[in-house]
Amino acid sequence: MKIKVTLSLREELVKRVKSRLSMEDKTLSELVEEYLAIYDGFKILDAICDKFGMSKRLLSGLEVELDRERGLKAEEVLREIRNERKSLS
Repeated sequence: MKIKVTLSLREELVKRVKSRLSMEDKTLSELVEEYLAIYDGFKILDAICDKFGMSKRLLSGLEVELDRERGLKAEEVLREIRNERKSLS
């Protein structure tokens, strides 16, 4: 079920976005709904971060690359994770 929502947005921003959306065959309503769903999904991610004591800070691609472990082979890491899971169950 859909509901109507009234928003107050900058006119020039809406014009630019609608222009781009027309090229993508998408409506402003669809875009807003998509972004609201993404925002809502952050609540789930926040809960996961809280549960596992993880940082909630968003990282750039470069930060992820620089923080990535070096020298490990993916198959070895996966095997270790699977073995840990088996020992916990």
